[in-house]
Amino acid sequence: MRRGGQRRLVQWGFGLAAAGCCAAAVVWCCCPPPLEDAARFPAGVILRDRTGKVLRVGLGPGDTDCRPYYRASVDDWIVKAVIAAEDKRFFSHHGVDLLSVARAARQNLTTRNRISGASTITMQTVRLIRPHRRNWLWKAVESVQAVRLERVWSKEEILSQYLNRAPFGSNLVGIEAASWGWFGKAPQQLNLGEAALLAGLVQSPTRFRPDRYPEAAQKRRAYVLERMERIGLIDARTREAAFRTAVVLLRSPRPFAEPFFCDWVQNSFAFASGDHTTTLDPALQEAVTRQVARQAEAQGVDAAAVVLEVGTGAVRALACSGDYFQRPAGQVNTATAPRPAGSVLKPFAFALAMDRGQLTPGWVLADVPRRFGADEPLNFSGTFMGLVTAREALILSLNLPAIEVEERVGQPLFYTTLRQLGFDALKRPAAHYGLGLVLGNGSVRLIELANAYACLAREGVWRPCRAFEHACSGSRGSEPSRERREGRRFFSEGACWMIAEALSGDERARDAVGHVAEVDLPRFAWKTGTSSGYRDAWTVAWNPEYVVAVWCGYKSGRRGSERLVGKRIAAPVAWEIVRQLYPAGGAPWYARPDSVAEREVCAVSGRVPGPLCVRRVTDWALRQCSSCGICPVHVRDGQGQVAERWPADTAAYLSSRAGGRPEAPGDPAGGLKVVAPADGAVYRIVDGLASQQVVFKVTGVAGDEPLYWFRNDALEGTVTGGSPFLWMARRGTHRFVCANLAGDSSCVTIRVE
Repeated sequence: MRRGGQRRLVQWGFGLAAAGCCAAAVVWCCCPPPLEDAARFPAGVILRDRTGKVLRVGLGPGDTDCRPYYRASVDDWIVKAVIAAEDKRFFSHHGVDLLSVARAARQNLTTRNRISGASTITMQTVRLIRPHRRNWLWKAVESVQAVRLERVWSKEEILSQYLNRAPFGSNLVGIEAASWGWFGKAPQQLNLGEAALLAGLVQSPTRFRPDRYPEAAQKRRAYVLERMERIGLIDARTREAAFRTAVVLLRSPRPFAEPFFCDWVQNSFAFASGDHTTTLDPALQEAVTRQVARQAEAQGVDAAAVVLEVGTGAVRALACSGDYFQRPAGQVNTATAPRPAGSVLKPFAFALAMDRGQLTPGWVLADVPRRFGADEPLNFSGTFMGLVTAREALILSLNLPAIEVEERVGQPLFYTTLRQLGFDALKRPAAHYGLGLVLGNGSVRLIELANAYACLAREGVWRPCRAFEHACSGSRGSEPSRERREGRRFFSEGACWMIAEALSGDERARDAVGHVAEVDLPRFAWKTGTSSGYRDAWTVAWNPEYVVAVWCGYKSGRRGSERLVGKRIAAPVAWEIVRQLYPAGGAPWYARPDSVAEREVCAVSGRVPGPLCVRRVTDWALRQCSSCGICPVHVRDGQGQVAERWPADTAAYLSSRAGGRPEAPGDPAGGLKVVAPADGAVYRIVDGLASQQVVFKVTGVAGDEPLYWFRNDALEGTVTGGSPFLWMARRGTHRFVCANLAGDSSCVTIRVE
């Protein structure tokens, strides 16, 4: 019996041992280290400028300030202090400290209460990576995972994970957040006393919080220092010096620099939490901010500017005037807010027309009165130039030639191209904007405008702008398409070169900024724009390296003033920024593409000369368009003489001018007739413009006969020889009658608003 009992006991012992081994094997196989969870670091967002300076810290999960990523170094005081406070045998055990387990078991059994734990730093790391309930079962699982974690990670990697996940009081998670949050410095810069205080926080971040319980925090710090001395990390003299050194808390707010730029980044790009280096250049940002603020204060307006690097698409500066925290409109980001475009969209229409063989720089366009339904557009000056080259029309930003170019291209194509260039603020259908789109009756964002002009600066290739130094810096989603990586071509190199050549030049630059001749200005192409009602003033300047875009206006959208003219108020800011980019003056410029060649054109029309074109000049054109546009102007009249044939509205305008061109054969010439303005035309008086005249023109005039002009049955003035009649505009509805001595007359009715 006794022997049988012993035998059965041994058998039970072996059975239990085998079951234990099987259970251990199951636990070992079913409890791998939480490597996948470790890769998902629960951090907030840190945005840095391109030099590494922190711009903004965003809160992470649970509204915690968790800033990655600290890499543990055994030379740092914080590492030594944490090892002393939490796990003195960390570098000698393999995940579980058996001596600590035995000590904790003896103390807990003796007191019949849990007064001591045996969790190593590795075990705490497992719990921080994969939180779970605290009981004996999970303790066993945690131990197995800790042992396995030690087999794949180095001690430094485990320490790094621990220090980046441990709570340190308030809402601070991780040593980076704790060090900056409590002391305003990096963990590597902590002195011994500061490191000991933070190391003591880990055990109970609430009970030892230094701002609320300073005495408890100091006692805990003293304990950590004593532990460091006891295990040989410091000597008594060092401990005493650290203990006597006062620890000064510096609870500084989280960094919140360059708020308009950071808002744009966070609102415009999809990226994961973590530490991100942006494209912002701090020196350039400071200079741009200063120029924007100076102009805003001097002119009493709001202003914004964007500087974009052409080659990379990187936004190097984005600045807005005003106090971000000032209510009610302080946080309105005028670099991203939609605003009426004015004339800054015209170069895109001209580039499209050039590529389609519908325009060259020397092509002659008509800047004459034309009516479009109920509208009769005017130029900014309120006058017309007659016949101008496309180059002149673009430089002077003339409205009627721009509409003619848009008509040739086709307004739907122009609208679609703008949308594809990134003008997302053009949300309505193309028909809503009509031909006025090229004049700026749609809204654009300054950042969109800068990136679209970068397409011209990049010789026709469009790419999305960048906010991060590295394209894949924490981005979410799939890899960007090849088109987005390499760019999409919208315009030819030749068209972009001809646009840049037309809108650049030393004299033009000096005219805008008023610099003395001795100043060496970098060569930049530039275009201005002014929206209706003087509400928005724009200037965009570019060369092969940079695009500088400037907006001036009012955040509130209130009625503008005569100061808000692109050339007058936005251009000086753009050129001061340009000078910041090139303080020595020299700047690169484009080489003429092989696709552009010099050719002979008719001096009158700018087209390919026909057999009747006598006067000829040379001009640039795309080689593919060398035969496009045979001169339609020169024809033979009924007597076999060479004459100029122009469209009726152009011919009427030219004939009304002193020394005008010969009338086109076949155009109606007999009978007194008012040809401009059209009957029912509506004019608008622009506030602040000193001289605003309406020009009246007639045909059918015999020689130098006098013409009498009546307004509302009262004589208004007399002219001779078909000269135009100029009338100073006044609000109201007016009926004008032109009559001669023979009794012939013609009348029109106009309205001035």
